[in-house]
Amino acid sequence: ASLFASNIGSGHFIGLSGSGASSGIGVAGFEIGAIYMLMVLGWLFVPVYMKAEVYTMPQYLKLRFGGERIRIYLTCLALMLSIFTKISVDLYSGAVFLQQALNWNLYASVIALILLAAFFTVGGGLTAVIWTDFIQTVIMIISAVILMIISFARVGGIEQIRSLFPYAVANTTLHSTTECGIPNENYFSLIRPFDAVVVVVV
Repeated sequence: ASLFASNIGSGHFIGLSGSGASSGIGVAGFEIGAIYMLMVLGWLFVPVYMKAEVYTMPQYLKLRFGGERIRIYLTCLALMLSIFTKISVDLYSGAVFLQQALNWNLYASVIALILLAAFFTVGGGLTAVIWTDFIQTVIMIISAVILMIISFARVGGIEQIRSLFPYAVANTTLHSTTECGIPNENYFSLIRPFDAVVVVVV
């Protein structure tokens, strides 16, 4: 549950929904592949880390290759990537939800989320984080199932989605072009045809 909740957040609920709405269900391929990669991580790599008594990747690489610079470099790199690619997106999407649901100010929502996370992380340590992840996993799965049922019921089922999705074009487009916002013709295909992939050769 902790591994699931550490990877899935508000950014997935909002971002992947938007990607799926704009390009089809093909975006689910990444998350489906992640299931198997996480299983490989849990069964093959975690026992190695536990035996080596390491808790982070930079710590493991320092133990494996020696030297302090590689540990510091990877720690800073992972921290910066996490801040600018994951944490910022999760904070923004969570703040958007609070803004829409509770009519809160966007910036106040971001600050509230940061303070809440800091409170239970600093106060309870790793145990609090694990329990919070567990509770979040239960809430997210139940909420996703309820949302799916309501969505299917309002649209009219999977066949209605299949037939109406090609016409789900936004009233306004970003660049006022004829192609922006138009669903891809392979919207209901999890694996895209080879000729649908554009390869750029330099």
